[in-house]
Amino acid sequence: MSQENDQENDIEVDDPAPSFKNGVVAITGGTSGIGYAIAERFLRAQASVVIVGSDAARGHAAEERLRRTASSLELPNEAWFVQADVANPAAVDQAVSSIAQRYGHLESLVCSAGVGRKARLLETAASDFARLFQVNVQGAVTAVQAAAPLLTVSRGSVVLVSSDAGIVGEPDIGAYSVTKAALNMAGKMLALDLAASGVRVNVIAPGDVVPGMRTMLRPGEEVRSADDFMKWKFPPLGRYGQASEIADVALFLSSKSASFMTGAVIPVDGGMRAGLDWA
Repeated sequence: MSQENDQENDIEVDDPAPSFKNGVVAITGGTSGIGYAIAERFLRAQASVVIVGSDAARGHAAEERLRRTASSLELPNEAWFVQADVANPAAVDQAVSSIAQRYGHLESLVCSAGVGRKARLLETAASDFARLFQVNVQGAVTAVQAAAPLLTVSRGSVVLVSSDAGIVGEPDIGAYSVTKAALNMAGKMLALDLAASGVRVNVIAPGDVVPGMRTMLRPGEEVRSADDFMKWKFPPLGRYGQASEIADVALFLSSKSASFMTGAVIPVDGGMRAGLDWA
């Protein structure tokens, strides 16, 4: 019998339904959209969830919704909102310090905070470009840097929520595409940096997920149209994605089922990046 077969026979088979009982998961951008769906999915998997966001009113409302979900399902774990703008390193450090004081460890960090701008790169104001980079790239890296000691305690995992626009750029959201491409590479570098500590880092690249990013605005816009997604073309699978489908992938990547995965960038896009002529 080969050495490979011997190793395969030693592999333990886990319960196929991931459970994070007694675990703690922090989600930046967890107060709305994909981030909130990820928080709810981890809550249902029996993790205590910490949602991090910059808007206090939205954050407390999301916290209350999650707590009602936990109560209705008779879950013993908790939901907790911590206010912080990921573009502010001091605020991120304070948020992680609060998590450390309350729990002392993290099983998973999901970096879902992001902002967008509907403009071609040449038409993007320097201030807008700086904000996109600060939130989409620097904010995620800062959060991982701050949380690394808590993740090392549990040999946990990191999931960065990027975009398929970081794999194949979209000219109409040029600066956003650039920052998401940078986030994809940041995920790979962080995976290498943290591998020796047993902490895994992977990246999800969602495609068109309805109703779309609340912050994906045109220059001068303050509110995004609720039916904006209706102008999108269908992906090859013939429908748009749902936030819950991205949440399921985040849960998988954080679970023992993905224990040999790190440094991966995974499109979850209904086939949008499978080829050039999909539309």
